[in-house]
Amino acid sequence: MRIDSFQNIPAILQSYKPDNSSKSTSAESNTSSSSVSLSSFGEVLQSLQRQSTQAVQGRSIRLEELAQQAQAGNLSVDHQKLAANLINSNVVDTRQ
Repeated sequence: MRIDSFQNIPAILQSYKPDNSSKSTSAESNTSSSSVSLSSFGEVLQSLQRQSTQAVQGRSIRLEELAQQAQAGNLSVDHQKLAANLINSNVVDTRQ
């Protein structure tokens, strides 16, 4: 299983880091920027969780459809497309 959204987490989190170029000596300023950082991280995490849940639900629906087709004897497989997808996703290694 491959989840592309999770590969971008470091880049997303990097964009939410507090800007250190305008350093302040005030403890209040440091606390508020930390709070904003955590809040932003929470929003990103929540968004990723939502996307993950939607992806799982979509896969479950698709698997149910395929199971019904298989039981009815109507399931057809494009073998060339399947082979290409296995090679592209590195499930099958053609370098020997």
